[in-house]
Amino acid sequence: MAEQAEPVEPRDVLDSVAAPIVVYDREFRFAYANEAFCRSVHKTWAELAGRRVADLFPDAPERMGGVRARFDRVMAGEPMRSAVQPYHIPGPDGRLQERYWRSVETPIFGADGIVTHLVQSTEDVTEEVSLRRQKDVIASELEHRLRNTLAMVGSLAMLTGQHTPSVEAFVESFTDRLEAMGRNLAMISDHHWQGLSFRTIVEAELAQVVSLDDPRLTIGGTDLMLSVRATKWTALLVHEMVTNAVRHGCFSVPGGTLSVTWAVDGDVFTSDWVETGRRGTGAPQRQGFGSQLFNLIPNLSIERVFDENGLRQRTKVPRRFFTLGD
Repeated sequence: MAEQAEPVEPRDVLDSVAAPIVVYDREFRFAYANEAFCRSVHKTWAELAGRRVADLFPDAPERMGGVRARFDRVMAGEPMRSAVQPYHIPGPDGRLQERYWRSVETPIFGADGIVTHLVQSTEDVTEEVSLRRQKDVIASELEHRLRNTLAMVGSLAMLTGQHTPSVEAFVESFTDRLEAMGRNLAMISDHHWQGLSFRTIVEAELAQVVSLDDPRLTIGGTDLMLSVRATKWTALLVHEMVTNAVRHGCFSVPGGTLSVTWAVDGDVFTSDWVETGRRGTGAPQRQGFGSQLFNLIPNLSIERVFDENGLRQRTKVPRRFFTLGD
């Protein structure tokens, strides 16, 4: 005859289950909790046995009232499946931790048909809730940044249209500036939507037209991080300066040089843009696109000198401009 299998104790089975399982009596006292449940609430069975759930895990009255109402329905014989519910569970250090559980409550009937206990099987979905919240925050942030970017594109189109004599010239200028914006946004994205340093912005724009180790080029200054919003505007301004240097300034002639230096003194940021080699340029007869961009920045001052050897421009702006919200 085949050897009869050893009977399995129900408690041993439940203790081997990975899901937290707990049994409450009609007074909502702990009658049983498997090892997974004990681990999830950072308690031993000796600490749980015979205790009321509300005494052991105090929570906001309105939330505990909802739990009590659900348990009452189970004790009346109705199985329940709860939506995600928040609970405050004391951690190993005694401080309350907010956890999110999804649970199923099942009544246990006695021989007389009266419910004697309820069994609750729970699933900890705290990580799932946290990921959903992060996703919502990211979606909201992207929407916010998209609106800001579209507003910048609109301003860019309007200002470009004011300074181009034809449709063809508008398309060329606007496309060039959109490419600069796209390049800047890609860099911001690569930096996890954090702002860039002033040096990074300057080098990124200059690298489009000249090698950064070119002896004609000098770059130096205090390391300064910008907010995302300040990064976008600064990149556009530097792009216009570089474009003008290529079309009309130091990079339009052999032997021209450019020095870009900056410093922070207290609450004031100062940059010096010095071009040499292009003679007889003279000051422009009208305000161009770049000048209007500079005018959009509050409390910014510009000292621009066109001399017989090129251009000297000193720009001063309150340091707080670089920390403006995104």
